[in-house]
Amino acid sequence: MLKENQVNSIDEYLNYLDKYKSYKEEGQLFFRGQLSKFPNMIPSVARDNKVFTNEYQYYQKYENFHKSVVQNLARMQHDGNPTRFLDFTTDPLVALFFATQSSLREDASVYLFIRQAFDANSKEVRLSAFIASQKDRNLKQLVKTFNEEEKESISVAEAKMILSRGIFVKPNTIKDPDNLRMLRQEGTFAIPGNLIEKEYITEISPFENDLSFEEIVIPFEYQEEIRKGLVRRGYTREKLLGEADRTIKYDCLSESDISQINPRYIQKAYCQYSVTVESKEFMTVGEMEQLGYRISKDSKADSIWIWFRRPDNDSGNNILIQHWYKESVNKYDWSGSQYKDLTLDETKCDSYITYEYFKANYYRINYKHLPNNPKAKLVNLEVVYKNSKLLLKTNLLKGTKLSLSYRVNDNVEKSVKLEVSEPVTSIDVQSYKEVRKLEVEVIMIVPILQNQSIIKNYGIDFEKIKGDFIQRNENGPSVGYKKFVFNCGL
Repeated sequence: MLKENQVNSIDEYLNYLDKYKSYKEEGQLFFRGQLSKFPNMIPSVARDNKVFTNEYQYYQKYENFHKSVVQNLARMQHDGNPTRFLDFTTDPLVALFFATQSSLREDASVYLFIRQAFDANSKEVRLSAFIASQKDRNLKQLVKTFNEEEKESISVAEAKMILSRGIFVKPNTIKDPDNLRMLRQEGTFAIPGNLIEKEYITEISPFENDLSFEEIVIPFEYQEEIRKGLVRRGYTREKLLGEADRTIKYDCLSESDISQINPRYIQKAYCQYSVTVESKEFMTVGEMEQLGYRISKDSKADSIWIWFRRPDNDSGNNILIQHWYKESVNKYDWSGSQYKDLTLDETKCDSYITYEYFKANYYRINYKHLPNNPKAKLVNLEVVYKNSKLLLKTNLLKGTKLSLSYRVNDNVEKSVKLEVSEPVTSIDVQSYKEVRKLEVEVIMIVPILQNQSIIKNYGIDFEKIKGDFIQRNENGPSVGYKKFVFNCGL
């Protein structure tokens, strides 16, 4: 699965999410933050077989008879008791908060899901939650009991379809004034599907990370700075968890884990020193600054360049580039910030994780695609050659970006970039004495490069449109593509 993007700051993160604005407005955008190293998302009740076997007893222990099963499970989840619920949020900064709360020197990820959500009172959510309250996991008996207690008439076949897939709960539909933590976190839940064998529910199917539409990686190195930024924005443990705020502390670094590679001096009008630094353990930006200052002072140079990178990464694939210098030699418009008795200018690199992952997994990566919207609009695109002109006819929206290329008589290919403005667009073809064969290709560029109004109407994966013009495959992003060949000399 592709680690699609790396962000090093809150602003980068929010700017990157702008393209999903329309999905948020439609209530289809969900976030979950956790450490990147976990391969899937498993609800707490399924992390231990003994706990899962006794799920019914846990539910009974904490059940409030004045509340629904959904309300009870939501409260149990936020009180730290084992349930089949998984925490999600509609606030991306809440997900970022939870992703960066570990005391381990590990990368974190925010997983973004675009999904249809169901009201907490829908039969889908009630049935998916109902399992927790039942000791008998026979599907037929479960459906019978559910129909009796909930006054429903779900068939076994329908129940099997519902219970085999993950269900997202629509935000703000679990009404429980006693559950303040859920309200603070703008929280909601997903209920994973179940493995059903011989008409028995035997286990919970985890949400695999690659079921998310996108994984956004938050490198360990920048998590400390991000936490400070979240506090300034009011995202604190006290607000979100009702706990006293605390500083996250990491295990101390060992000097033996830090290597300095290719140190060298260059004598110019001043003395310059440069070195690459690798550490077996990830370092925070603050730790890199402390180490960089110490290296700079020990070098006794006037200008010091330090490249920090992770072990075994390609040369140039850096985490952070530091330039330390004495102001007395700054005759070159260097710009930095005062750090003790030196000046520091930093370049924060933004692709060292995704670059390495993509390089290692290129031939195994499959692109993720959203299912077609049931109300997807049928789009048409045709090209006609008439009177030395290409006439492009389409019902695509005004502003849709296209690229049209054509080749006459197997000569050099010509390309034209255009935006749809009218139902019929005319393109002059360079005049040739004789046109025997004309090949035309029309491409609608990938969604992310279209205007926001187009993305809103077509979808971030072109899932809101359909037709033979739309190409979606596992080897690349969705595009629009169609080829036309005109044999004019026949």
